Amino acid sequence: MTAYLRLPPMHNIIMAMSRLTTYCISEIAARLDEPFSMASIAYVDDLLVSVYICEGRLDWHRHVDFDELFWVHEGAMMLESERGHVRLGAGEMAVVPKGTKHRSKSSDRAIVVLLRCGLMPHRKNGKRQLYVTDEAGLPSLDARKTANGLVAPFRFQTVAHVEDSKVQLARGSGRWPVELPVAHDRMIYVIDGVLTVRTVRNRLRLTSGDFTVVPRGAFYHLHTEDNTLLARVTREAL
Repeated sequence: MTAYLRLPPMHNIIMAMSRLTTYCISEIAARLDEPFSMASIAYVDDLLVSVYICEGRLDWHRHVDFDELFWVHEGAMMLESERGHVRLGAGEMAVVPKGTKHRSKSSDRAIVVLLRCGLMPHRKNGKRQLYVTDEAGLPSLDARKTANGLVAPFRFQTVAHVEDSKVQLARGSGRWPVELPVAHDRMIYVIDGVLTVRTVRNRLRLTSGDFTVVPRGAFYHLHTEDNTLLARVTREAL
């Protein structure tokens, strides 16, 4: 049976996010002791960030209201769909578009980060998809290999999309350019290296496998060590 950890009420999450919090994926996963148990951790605007344990095999299913991005943190999993199958190892991701029948499986325990719309997805401008309308395949992406192609430091490059948000990668050592307050939340995830995030409220030190969510409107500064690789998830500019 699938087990879930209860997510706090949305107003409590908003209050908590006014001060940055470090989320360690491995520590969160250590609290999940059943196959396909899941912990919903944070919101990035209406995008819900969850951690789940892929072990065994789920039944075929589809989501008509939202895309799902699967990002393997540790181990390996098979993502099967009517568009095709793909094996994902640590650092690799794939997006299952809404309306696509799929299932995930793994013979051994795999820790997976899941991104999907978590707030009233059925009200998102009538963009439901009841069935697959094309056979475009199910492409995957290796974050570390993709990062090898990054030319300029401190410059985020979009590598994937989920719903109306984008996943971006960037590398750098030292002080990053100061970010102006933006209209949307930003998830900042350390893939490799060490990151210090400073705001007017607090200072965090994150290492590989940690992430935080910077709320909309906040000033923040980034400082990294040893050519740190970061991922950023944020809504597309309107």
